[in-house]
Amino acid sequence: MGAMQRICAIFTHYGSRERTLTGLRRLAAQTRKPDFILVVNNNSEDDPTLPAARQFAETALPPGTLHILQMPANLGNAGGCAYGMDFAFKELGADAVWMLDDDSWPRPRTLEKLLAPDVEDDVVRASLVVDPSKGDELSWPLTIETGSTERPWKNIVASVDLPAGNEIPCRGCWLGALYPRAAWMCVGVPTPELFIRGEDEEYPWKVRHAGFRFVTIRNSELEHPSSRIPLIHYTHGQYSFFYEPAMHESRQYYKIRNWAWLQRLKAPRRYVHRFVSCMFYALLSVQAMLQTRELSCRRLYTLFRALHNGFYGKLAPY
Repeated sequence: MGAMQRICAIFTHYGSRERTLTGLRRLAAQTRKPDFILVVNNNSEDDPTLPAARQFAETALPPGTLHILQMPANLGNAGGCAYGMDFAFKELGADAVWMLDDDSWPRPRTLEKLLAPDVEDDVVRASLVVDPSKGDELSWPLTIETGSTERPWKNIVASVDLPAGNEIPCRGCWLGALYPRAAWMCVGVPTPELFIRGEDEEYPWKVRHAGFRFVTIRNSELEHPSSRIPLIHYTHGQYSFFYEPAMHESRQYYKIRNWAWLQRLKAPRRYVHRFVSCMFYALLSVQAMLQTRELSCRRLYTLFRALHNGFYGKLAPY
């Protein structure tokens, strides 16, 4: 991907003025600035953050860099990013989109280093997502290639366990990933109905199965807060399960529903296999809820409603 290609950084805005303005300041400070910055507004048109963002862009960014795309309602991150990707490629003529969040902030050379490796056009590059408040530990697990046919993937939860080298082949990335136009032309955009906590798995899966490879660039660091409470991690053979304590029930619903929906996408006719996977997921979830003392009627209802809807392909809202 050449240095002169047109890069569009995309993130959604809903209610946090400070996070959005901080994201714009970080993008303006890049040594290799994105050619476009697209803020997808899931809030109302009269959000006071928008004029502040435009005022900042007038003084800190080249003319024509900042674009604000107004959504008809709060479509969540998945919906906002879906519309944003289409707008970036169709209307702005971008060659690649850099997927961010309003609380994911690049360091000054993040984009420069992301563009530095000389890789093929069928590779999606991604920044390494770290939490500066925890000594630049990984914000969440990174699934990497092992080179083994028996167990081809491995979850890395600590930076000390990352393999040597700057280019780390991985299973897929969303936040901090640089998706080329070719990927969008092959698979389109994330499914808007996922709302939140689904596009990060669904879209990379579709892109990887379209023939693209993913590489995490170790020295291209993107700051993003991790869970306040350490994740619960269970492994059973090749099965790896993570539970995030203290998650609001609505976010937990979307996470579980979207996971079950993705299993349907992966194996639409393997009903027994998917049913067993969902029951195993439920069993481990209950075990984690007991371990964290979060087991309640409301969480159990959320768990089984989410699994039911995802299993039957119903992307019903919370």
